[in-house]
Amino acid sequence: MKQFAVIIPAYKPDTKCGSLIKEILAAGFQKIIVIDDGSGPEYAGFFETLSPIPEVTVLRHAVNQGKGRALKTSFHYILNHQLSYDAVITVDADGQHLVSDMVKIARKLAELPGHVVLGARDFSQEHVPFRSRFGNRFTRLLFRLATGAVLTDTQTGLRGIPVQHLTPLLSVAGERFEYEMNMLAALRAQKIPLSEVPIETVYLDNNKSSHFHPLRDSYHVYKIFLLYGLSGGASFALDIGLYWLFIQLWRNEEPQLFIIFATVAARILSSLFNYYINRNKVFGQGSRKSFIRYYILAAFIMMMSAGSVHFLYAEWLGRGEVILKVFVDTILFIFGFVVQRTWVFRKE
Repeated sequence: MKQFAVIIPAYKPDTKCGSLIKEILAAGFQKIIVIDDGSGPEYAGFFETLSPIPEVTVLRHAVNQGKGRALKTSFHYILNHQLSYDAVITVDADGQHLVSDMVKIARKLAELPGHVVLGARDFSQEHVPFRSRFGNRFTRLLFRLATGAVLTDTQTGLRGIPVQHLTPLLSVAGERFEYEMNMLAALRAQKIPLSEVPIETVYLDNNKSSHFHPLRDSYHVYKIFLLYGLSGGASFALDIGLYWLFIQLWRNEEPQLFIIFATVAARILSSLFNYYINRNKVFGQGSRKSFIRYYILAAFIMMMSAGSVHFLYAEWLGRGEVILKVFVDTILFIFGFVVQRTWVFRKE
């Protein structure tokens, strides 16, 4: 275990954190970095008890800055002091990660140099709180749509990260719990291999010790998906509104073709609006190539939308063209998110 440093972000820790540190040292790990994330004067005594332990280094934030910032602080410390470790293992301070599972992570890191190793919990067990089970499934689905990666547990705090990957992780956005999701997306984008190790699924007192704020932290975790949804919803409403308007104007033109004309005109105008919002507000990046890529994608989706609606309208229904378009474009909306995230607005 001499090759690995254990990192523990701690905010207002209880006695379980002290017991955890003793168990980690007993297992043979010889370096532990604890970050006091602005716990306050009432917790100063706990962190002072750690100072005499030679294997433990305590880093401090004057005020609470979040788990993401605490992890970055520890990464800075390791890199600035050029500590000679092969990898770090991040652990939650609430005692819900077992030392035996940390050993599993360490062994897998030794077996797979260069891999980031994730501790994967089993959320199908009966004792798992509903919010955790639902949150994992929902986040796992969104992560798969966004990156194409299939992971069992995207929210695990038990992770083994080779030191060679710490530098690029310092520039990943996020200061609180969202940083852990952003970290996985960044690793995936850089084609760094991700591996999983099954670990025990431990929830103490229905996970009451967690500092995860359901509304605030959920917003940050799912921010990009929420913004994309709002952007898509606004563009979708604009597209449907323009489509309806053009249908009324061109309904008396040549039969059937008015649907294609209305689709094309509405999509061109709504796509200009959508491109601006997605580049500047949702993904926050994109080069000149992104404009070309966007319209290649838009042209493909437009043809799929017009062709599908036209075919279904002409062959089967003969009415309800607006409702039919809503159904078709909902499917294409999900497809568009995946392509925009992975290709159109990817970081050059």
